[in-house]
Amino acid sequence: MISFQEQIELFKIIGLELKEKIVCYAIGGSAMMHYGAKVDTKDVDLVFLEEKSLEEVKKTLSAMGFDEKQSMIKIFKRYETAKKTPVMMVRGDERFDLFLKEIITMKMSEGMIERVRETHEFHNCIVKIVSPEDIFLLKSATEREKDKADALSLLEKFKLDWRIIIDESLNQTKLGKHLFPVYLFDFLYELKEDLKAEIPRKVLDDVRKIAEGLLEEKLNVKGKKRSLGKKRRV
Repeated sequence: MISFQEQIELFKIIGLELKEKIVCYAIGGSAMMHYGAKVDTKDVDLVFLEEKSLEEVKKTLSAMGFDEKQSMIKIFKRYETAKKTPVMMVRGDERFDLFLKEIITMKMSEGMIERVRETHEFHNCIVKIVSPEDIFLLKSATEREKDKADALSLLEKFKLDWRIIIDESLNQTKLGKHLFPVYLFDFLYELKEDLKAEIPRKVLDDVRKIAEGLLEEKLNVKGKKRSLGKKRRV
């Protein structure tokens, strides 16, 4: 596990080693530690918008004794359809997951970039911290129990803006092919039922209504495609 102070020290070393400034976005437990919502994390998750920046950090981590892990563990239930997988750099029990523009099946959207809450500069390493709402939504894309616990911590720490979370789930659906409001509803329902999270009934009802609408739309489209297929065979 990596503590908040250990993470800061790692960022400082990376920043000193880099030859030019790079920008990355902290998500997951790494971002939560900056907000005081988590004391340590198993891995530091960073998203890059430029491949060159990712490669420079990868090269720097390698010089620091980190090795690239070739076998990617399945941690996301929609991992099989992901076009881009993270670069995993490991040193002992420390791990960095480096993402390029996409976080498994979600994309680093303009909205996420605009909602950044904090920016920290460690010499040549500039780390931007995504909003609690976006951390929460990213957590909903996994099936790990610890991510539910993290989501509960966010709920207890912040007064989350549910409109942002719902709207971004719809935006991610437009950007990709997954029905994120459906996943979000399942996640919220499990949080409420299993962890007794305080989620407003109206939020659950709104997300359910949106999810049902998307599922119905998808089924109608599939039905039309099957119908067209039958006509071609006649």
